[in-house]
Order: sequence, then C-alpha cells, then structure tokens
Amino acid sequence: MNLLKALDVKSMSKQRIRDIAEGLLDGGEGSGNFGHKGRPGQRGGSGGGGGSKGHATKATKGEHQKAIDRLRSKDYDDGTYSVTSLKPVDFKDGYQVTFCQIGDDYSDEEYAEKVNEFYEYSSDGESYAGKFQSEPEISFHVSSLEDAIRLAKKYNQISIWDWATGDSIDTGGTGRRD
Repeated sequence: MNLLKALDVKSMSKQRIRDIAEGLLDGGEGSGNFGHKGRPGQRGGSGGGGGSKGHATKATKGEHQKAIDRLRSKDYDDGTYSVTSLKPVDFKDGYQVTFCQIGDDYSDEEYAEKVNEFYEYSSDGESYAGKFQSEPEISFHVSSLEDAIRLAKKYNQISIWDWATGDSIDTGGTGRRD
C-alpha cells in the first residue's frame, strides 16, 4: 500500500508530516536520534507536534498522557518534543505556553476544552510534549507575546518560553491550578 495514499496528508499540518517522515527515515530508539541535550539555560518550553488537527477530543488527554509517561520513563532533558515521536522541536520565534494539566483532575471533556482554547491561539494547531524544570508537560506554540502572556496569566503559569531569545519570560504565576 502506498503510504501517502493511506495518510490524509491534505488535512495534516506540515509539522505532523515532517514528524512522520523523520520517524520513518531516521529509525527508532537506539538509532542515535534521541540525543537531545536541551537548550542551555532553558527554564520554559515544552515539546512538539501532536495536536488532533487543531481540535481536541475526549481522547486527547489520553494521547497526551502517553507522551508524558514516555518522557517520565526515559532520560529526556528539559526541552520541547513532538507528542507523536518525542523528537526535539525547535522554533525560530514565538512562545511556548501551557496550563496546569495532566496531573490535575480535569475530566476528559474539560481537558479537551482547555486544549481547544490553546489551539485557538496556537500558531500551528499542534500540541507539544516536553519538560519544564524536569517535569513533563504539554504546551502550545503561540506567535503573539500578548496572547501567550494572557494565557499564562489566566492559567497561573510561572513563565513562558521565548524561542527568539532562548529564555523564559516570568508571568508571575505559581504553576498550580487555583
């Protein structure tokens, strides 16, 4: 079967297609493609690719939980990764922002609602898995600093990651769900 015919590439984001292609061509664990060293001085940000075409469903929380569990079970540095492949992701600009999530007591429906809110502001309609201060999380790439700060403050986040400067921007939160 032709792989491109099997995949509905017209409805996939460019990042999702790249993640799939890299996964097929680069091999799996042990191939040397999991050696991400993180970003020097990195405090914020999380990892790449894996939204449900910009629309979360009740299954999204479970998909995100699988990525978080994989990050916990292996030695991943602080950084941003594809939800689907856990390969490192890097952006030239924009901001990475999250909300208190997986460990929280959101129902599947509440979680999907929060993710969809972030997809509205997301630059690519994707979600990312990663580590912040050694704790796994799901985050979103947002182009606008104003939108990223607004979301971070709404969800009591400690900081957002600024891809252009390679540093975090404190947003005054505690990182806990209030």
